[in-house]
Amino acid sequence: MSIFWQESFASEHLRADVRSLLEENFELEAARARVAQAACAYGIVKSALIPALDGQVDLDRSRIRDDDEDDAITARNTIAFQAALHWEPDLWGRLRARKRAAALSLAEQRALADQTALDLQSLLVESWIAHHAARRLERVLAAQRKTNAQLLSLTELRCAQGQGSALAVLQQRGRLAASERTLPAVTAEKRRAADAYAVLAGRFPDGGDLPQDVWPVLEPLLALPTPHQLLAARPDARAALLALQAADHQTAAAVADRLPSLSVGLSYQESGSGLSHLGDGSVFCAAGDLLAPVFDAGRLSAAANQRRAEARELLAVFEQTARIAVREVEDALAGEQALLDECTRLRRQIAIALDTVEKTKLSLVNGQASYLAVLLAVSDLQVLQQTEIMLQQAMLINRVHLLKALGAEWSRNCEAF
Repeated sequence: MSIFWQESFASEHLRADVRSLLEENFELEAARARVAQAACAYGIVKSALIPALDGQVDLDRSRIRDDDEDDAITARNTIAFQAALHWEPDLWGRLRARKRAAALSLAEQRALADQTALDLQSLLVESWIAHHAARRLERVLAAQRKTNAQLLSLTELRCAQGQGSALAVLQQRGRLAASERTLPAVTAEKRRAADAYAVLAGRFPDGGDLPQDVWPVLEPLLALPTPHQLLAARPDARAALLALQAADHQTAAAVADRLPSLSVGLSYQESGSGLSHLGDGSVFCAAGDLLAPVFDAGRLSAAANQRRAEARELLAVFEQTARIAVREVEDALAGEQALLDECTRLRRQIAIALDTVEKTKLSLVNGQASYLAVLLAVSDLQVLQQTEIMLQQAMLINRVHLLKALGAEWSRNCEAF
């Protein structure tokens, strides 16, 4: 599968801020910390397969008073060095199963960190879309306000000349007030989107606008992944599969806990009254222990059954994740097609509305239409122009949802998380 975000959103500013998000966002930093914790847990579990060697040095100095010899004090020094080796042979593969489970848990945390990065990247692009859509709508509303103000002046002039009615003046004043009322909300939405964008990119919001960018023109996706490729590309599906595999190995380890275990120990000790006499007393000891559970009131059996139940739960989670992944892709594809068809029809409707405005103005000049018809035609056109921007925003956000559902990377040269 070769689908990348940059093919749909080619903005250089956006690409730079995606890189900043991956480096500066604190949610991703927390995800990296969870990966580091899982790596440490893996190291702890892996160490159980390797013999452990402990060393100990003891220094002992004692003073003894001898009452029979006029309270003479005798000093005794003892130096001892001891080394002990402990090892548990992995008879039933219990330690190897736990090591494999820890390795899979580490891979799961990395997949979850990738999913966090994908979620935040999607939010960043959605904020970018919302900001630029609000900016475009702000310009359209400003132009419409200017047009409505000019039409209001002409309507008032016609009314003063006895060619219009007071009702037409009031209606036009209402249209002007409506365009003015909408503008503050659009400006506030533009500010909120810019602030959200800054925080996601790892910066403090400063109240400024984002750099001016070209509005993307979407092209249909020519190639789509197979279900197998989809599950391999989506980080959440990978994480669910890794969690299931880790639970399977944990179950094997829990079953092995019910079997006898063997431990081997070797120890060596040297002691003396000083460094020059170290080794005067040497002790070497070897021991082996076989531990087998005899009666535990069903504790180990319950632990194994608990692991099996956890594995069944994670299997259900993985199967549901797979179905949701396919559904999200299908929904996004259906939504994109519907929005594309709607956009095509809307552009046709806007072209008709533009032609209607021009012909209504011409009919007014020729005395074949009233000025109210011109006002209504302009009003309909303005509503369609605003709808076009909102529809284009919906198309871009739907493309974000589609790329997220596909688990797409930003570009072909995107660095791994």
